[in-house]
Amino acid sequence: MPGYWWSGQVRCFTEASSRLDCTLVACWDEGHEERWFIVTDLLTVQADIAWYAMRAWSGCGFKDTKRGGWNWHLTKMSDPRRAERHWLVMAVATLWVISVGGEVDATLPVSSWETLPPTHIARRLSKQRARQRRISCFARGILTICAALVAGEPLPMGRLLAFSWPSSPPEPSQEPSELAGAENPYP
Repeated sequence: MPGYWWSGQVRCFTEASSRLDCTLVACWDEGHEERWFIVTDLLTVQADIAWYAMRAWSGCGFKDTKRGGWNWHLTKMSDPRRAERHWLVMAVATLWVISVGGEVDATLPVSSWETLPPTHIARRLSKQRARQRRISCFARGILTICAALVAGEPLPMGRLLAFSWPSSPPEPSQEPSELAGAENPYP
């Protein structure tokens, strides 16, 4: 049932050679069709499902640093002092393009879904979710800055917009069997 989460010590895998004693965090959040099952080496009190939701950001950041943005993989640097300076430049540039892209993204018009006729296919297929981002703030920032350069306009400075940190769900239930499908072997 949505709105349910649980965290506790479990034993994964039945084979002795594969057995793993760990913490399982299970969550089925409101508005999501799928459940999350996260196995971690953190203690139960340290493993917070809200922070795992932010892990996708690290993957995007890695992509922006490598092939999707600054092409770090092409530098072939081996001197740590040079690499350190290069990473500082990439960090400042990333902050700049994300602040520009985020500001543009925040000012985009909201969809005109409400103005569509009742029989329009978009109304039938829509789940009335929030507007999904089609281009990352990073890419939007680079495009906006490049467009200003090509047009001979002043460079946009951007601004960082406040974002609320994730919050933990209410206290977890003590019965993992609904989500995990097995009894908790640890009392």
